[in-house]
Amino acid sequence: MSDPIASLNPEQIKAVHRVKGPVLVLAGAGSGKTKALTHRVAYLIQTKQISPANILAITFTNKAAGEMRERIQRLIRSRSDKPFNVSTFHSFCAKVLRREAHHLGYAANFTILDADDQLTAVKQAMEMLQLDIKRTAPEAVRAHISSAKNELMDEDAYTSVASGTFQQIVAKVYRAYQDILRRNQAMDFDDLLMNLVIIFQGQPKVLARYQEQFKYILVDEYQDTNTAQYRLTSLLAAKHRNLFVVGDDWQSIYSWRGANFRNILNFHNDYPDAYIVKLEQNYRSTQNILDAAHAVIAHNKNRSDKKLWTNQASGELITVYEASNGKDEGDFIVREILAWRGRTRAQLNNFVVLYRTNAQSRALEETMLRAGLPYRVIGGVRFYERREIKDMLAFLKLLANPDDNLALQRIINLPARGIGKKTLQALEQEAYSADKGMYDYITHLNNPTPAVQEFVGVMRQIERKSPRLNLSRLLDLVLTASGYQTMLKAEGIEGETRLENIAELKSVMEKYDHLAPAEALSIFLEEVALISDTDNLTLADDAITLMTLHTAKGLEFDYVFMVGAEENLFPHSRSLMDAEELEEERRLCYVGITRARQKVYFTHAEERLIYGNLQANPRSRFIDDLPEELTEFVRRSGPVRQTSGQERRLQPGDKVIHRQFGPGVIISQTGDIVTVAFVKYGIKDLAADLADIKPK
Repeated sequence: MSDPIASLNPEQIKAVHRVKGPVLVLAGAGSGKTKALTHRVAYLIQTKQISPANILAITFTNKAAGEMRERIQRLIRSRSDKPFNVSTFHSFCAKVLRREAHHLGYAANFTILDADDQLTAVKQAMEMLQLDIKRTAPEAVRAHISSAKNELMDEDAYTSVASGTFQQIVAKVYRAYQDILRRNQAMDFDDLLMNLVIIFQGQPKVLARYQEQFKYILVDEYQDTNTAQYRLTSLLAAKHRNLFVVGDDWQSIYSWRGANFRNILNFHNDYPDAYIVKLEQNYRSTQNILDAAHAVIAHNKNRSDKKLWTNQASGELITVYEASNGKDEGDFIVREILAWRGRTRAQLNNFVVLYRTNAQSRALEETMLRAGLPYRVIGGVRFYERREIKDMLAFLKLLANPDDNLALQRIINLPARGIGKKTLQALEQEAYSADKGMYDYITHLNNPTPAVQEFVGVMRQIERKSPRLNLSRLLDLVLTASGYQTMLKAEGIEGETRLENIAELKSVMEKYDHLAPAEALSIFLEEVALISDTDNLTLADDAITLMTLHTAKGLEFDYVFMVGAEENLFPHSRSLMDAEELEEERRLCYVGITRARQKVYFTHAEERLIYGNLQANPRSRFIDDLPEELTEFVRRSGPVRQTSGQERRLQPGDKVIHRQFGPGVIISQTGDIVTVAFVKYGIKDLAADLADIKPK
């Protein structure tokens, strides 16, 4: 076993050694907070001989939980992660609720609804109430219900405080929505937290059992906790008070989904005897980057006091580029990336472009396409949101929980067998009148239609064979028995692509094949439901990363471009009249700057086309916050060609070669766009001054 404190700095050692009582670690960006947290777990196990079963470590993403678990295993030289309780809030709650949900009338095999299913249930509730979804947006209603649950307000509590027409509509939908969930034996993400808090508050013996098990509780990213998470943590830690929280109020950027950064600022009020440690040594960024970030965040009034420092050199200045428009902005980014690659041979994975809103990605994508540079957009259509994947999961959900009406409604007419919307609504109403789930109802019909009989036959076949199949073979059975495979094969190339996606799903499921079939299905569906945006981020393929500033939290790159740094865009127009929201925008800027290891760029444009309008906004106040001595300002003085020596205009018929696309022939050139027919990749439109095209 390795020494759990050998590689720690003095402040990290202080945090690790304080075993008893509440501990607050204020950890600046890149200061090794995860290292402190994982080494503390190792210290508790190795040095203090505390059983791993008595330790609970909580974080916010599956990826972070997985990395934390692996680090702990390496530190204590363990080959198994079974003893470790390291998970996200939602995963922990789901695990406990499988055992305790019966206190609220739920079976252990309840379904966890993903965001898409939640919206479907909201729309169903609105239809039941005869509310026009064109006049009242279901997504807005869903968001308000979610916010209420994050504040631990059930439908009765929300109804009692609802004011105004919209909130009164939400109150009605909330009640109908919860009724749909209960009939489906389903919970949404927010229910996982709220329902466990309700059980702990209403069942003292249940709470006492878990308090006794988890004597040592560690929470990462404490600044991102909402009311429900804060309350859950407080309840679990109330008996032994060995609560160790790590976080940075300067990086609290999720108030829009219920996070309350005051939970970390008020920790010493909740626990007056708390031991407070500040981690201020940064291991990621240069000193210039840290000083620039500090200059921005220093304008916030509601914050803790700390100053990050590093042993690294001062490093590169912060570059601020004033573009003429959005296209010029994108072209500058491409030129800088190619320049860095030429000087340092940096991989494209080392570059990230951060923007405030998803709408900004379109123009950036067009620039990357013109330049022939590979890129990835984090936050696009995710794997588990693809139609064919959701269809397969719906079959599996119905198998795991026959009361899941939402899953049944998705697949009962897949492939098409003549069960239309009216038939489905009639069956749903009949099942509701009979006080039965839809699947239970249709399996006991005396004279079912041939279509219904066919569907029931498919599910019966899957049910009969599933106990003998591991998870990946179960997917094969669903695919063939349902007729879904035959349906996709008839769709040609598009169907083949969708079958490839299902094959990818099978490869994911294979890692559960060593488990008993029923257990494997339950664990797999739970983990899929709780997956998050950045869990799927992989840098296996060399490509530039495009993502929102919110999504970038917790990640790091050598080179960071923060684009659209203009008033009304960043900071967002919504924040300009609200002091608290403006402080959050400033924290978001701090997060963006501190993602960088070597170099930070801010870009702004004199005008840009966004949201369908041409906007001309002044440069962001965050640029004005940057110290003059740390900043260099750049404007485009003229066109810059990427390929030196290529002065003459390319002519139609010229043979060329491109670094990525290989050999081709020039078809035409209009302005700065050159059209090339490549031998292997077909016709491409590229920017003449950016594309890496050379005469052959």
